[in-house]
Parts: sequence; C-alpha cells; structure tokens
Amino acid sequence: MKYIKYFGVAAVMAALCAGCSSPVETVSSHEVSVIKIIKPSNIPEFSRIVNDFNEVNSDIQVKFVDAPFSTDKRHQLYVSALSGRDASVDIYWINDEWIDEFAREGYIVSLDGAISVDNNKYIVDARDMFSSGGSLYALPVGLDMDFIFYRRDLMDREPSDWDEIMAQCRRTDKTVPLGLCLENSDAEDIFYNLFQITRSKSCSYADALSLYKEVISDYESVSDMPADYVSAFKTGNAYMMMGKGSLWNKLNSSTSAIKGNVEAAMLPGDSRGGAVSRICGYGLAVNANSKNIEAALRFLDFMDSKEQQQRLSRDSSVMPVIEALYDDDMILDANPYIRNISETVKNAPTYKSLNISGKSFKQAEEALIKYFGNEETAGSAGNVLEALLPEQERRF
Repeated sequence: MKYIKYFGVAAVMAALCAGCSSPVETVSSHEVSVIKIIKPSNIPEFSRIVNDFNEVNSDIQVKFVDAPFSTDKRHQLYVSALSGRDASVDIYWINDEWIDEFAREGYIVSLDGAISVDNNKYIVDARDMFSSGGSLYALPVGLDMDFIFYRRDLMDREPSDWDEIMAQCRRTDKTVPLGLCLENSDAEDIFYNLFQITRSKSCSYADALSLYKEVISDYESVSDMPADYVSAFKTGNAYMMMGKGSLWNKLNSSTSAIKGNVEAAMLPGDSRGGAVSRICGYGLAVNANSKNIEAALRFLDFMDSKEQQQRLSRDSSVMPVIEALYDDDMILDANPYIRNISETVKNAPTYKSLNISGKSFKQAEEALIKYFGNEETAGSAGNVLEALLPEQERRF
C-alpha cells in the first residue's frame, strides 16, 4: 500500500540494550542503579530534571532510549519488548489509550500505595485517564492534541475552516510543493485524523476519506520529498501541517528552516461548537519486569511535583496536565501555542474514550488499506469505519 508504510522495530529494540547517552555523570557501577526511560523521539531528554533528581538521588543514574514518534510503531515496539519480558528499560512513556491493555497483560506495575496523585490539581481527570480496574498505572506528566500549524510568512491568517484549508491545497501557484502535511505512516494515526476531520468539517467518513486522499496526493508529485511529514513541513516544503502540539519545539529548533514563521491554530470547529481535537494523555509507567522498580518509583515520585512538570512542559512542548501551569509565563513564553486553550482542553474528549483495538482495529486497518489502494470506494470504507465507533461517537 502506497500511503500506509510499516517499518521494523529491530533497530530500536537493539537500542534498548545498547548504551545510551546520559545527562548525568557516571558513578562506579556498584554504587548506582541505572534506570532507562524510553520516550518518543520528538520528546527531548529531561536533562535539567535528571540533574536535579541526581542531586538528591546520587545512587541512581538515568539514561534515555528513543522510540518512534509514530503511535503505532511505538506501540508495536513496546508490546514486543514487554511481552518478551525485556527488562532493559525501566520506565515507559506511554499513551493513555494503552493503559487497559498494558495493565491487563501485566506489562506495567500498579502504582497504588507507591505514588499518590492529587487529581484535583489536574486539568482533566488524569487519574481515570491512567487507571485500569480502579488502580493507577502511570504518573500523568503531559497532554497532547492536534493543531493546524501554518506558515505566517506564506499565509496572511490562520485557516478558518476546511474550505480554506483545501483551497490552499488546490492552489496552482504554490510557492512550496505541499498544501497540508498529514501523518500517514500507519493506520492508527490515519484513523484518528479521519475521526477529527469528520468532527471538524461536520462531514461523513466517506467525505473525510476523499478529502484525505486529495490532500496526500500532493506527495506523489515530489519525488525527493521526505517520507516524514514533520520533516516535510520543517524543511519548508508545505504551507500547513496537522500535527501534535508537542512538535512545537521541533518546528522551532535551530535546525528548522521555518523557525520563527510557525503559528498554531485549533482545528476548525464543527457547526455545533463541540470540541474537535481529542486529548492524548502521556504518563510514565514502570516495567513489571524491571530489576530497578524501587529506583524507578523514586523517579516517578520526583516527577510528580509542579516544578518538575513545569520544566518538562517548557522543555518538551507537551501541554501541561497540571491546570495551574496553563497560566505559567515560563511555559507560555517557550510554547505560545498553549496560550488560551485551557477551556478547550477541559472539554475535549480523550483518545482513550475512542479506543479502537483488537479485531475492530484490524477491520479499520483493512478498510483503509483497500481504500488507499483503490480497491474500495470512499463510501464503503467510510461505512466500515462508522460501524466500528462506540455508540456515543456515531454522530454522522
């Protein structure tokens, strides 16, 4: 299939056991417990946080391992390692929609009695987001949602609706090759994109599929375009990108060709004024196979403070999970896209509530593969996707 590409996890699996860079100085091996944290590749290492942690925990050394940014690839990697009882990584940066699966399979340890979180300080029901069967399985550390990033040097204002977005994509006088970059590397991300487009545009799945195919048809005409949609936007080859807010730091890094010219807008709202973007929760969970569970729990306890989560949001561009931090000048200066979105965050539905997995996901994946491979019509593929939605999500 042309638009859904799969990559092996062997290279990253090898990195789990390989030496990793560390922001803290090494102490002799008999004096320290070395804990490894695996995180998405777009999230930078928490160097300053680890240095603070090491000042009061000199017997623990923290290292990092990068996992794929793609949701599906990262999930495959995690399941492959955890189901094989791999103990080389102690702490997993996980998405909220995986909690039930990971808890059921015994991949991660319950934090009950070890970590006590104050749910009142969070902007969402974070305890529910990271709990399964009434037990907490991950420490809430951040949130994420999709935005439309656009080039203010190429566009006078943010697009107000999908008609404006598509008008930009259909221009024949483009100064850059692509109109809108979309994540298209795996079926899971495509499904979530389609769900949000149907809500944003107030359209059927069939219409959203047709729109999606038209947008990514631009990729065909540029033989040297990077396969990574983030790189395509970051290197200046697109007007807009639909992607996670946590990419802000990467899009404005010193290596970005569009640094200083990026703006972020909420996805256009539907006609009923409902929340369009879904909230993805990030948490830190402890590997049940870890040989350093006590040390890993000490790091999670350290991360539960407002000060450390402030630093994490500032340095990694993830949206804060602690409500008070949405008014924090340090975070807003580093990540201006977070400004004035707290009410939207409070009312947005979660990825976990839409979780399509197992047999249902395989059906959705098959429908997408057939549609993008021109073996299925937009109408028939759209009907499959619609039928898989939970009853409360069937609005079209």
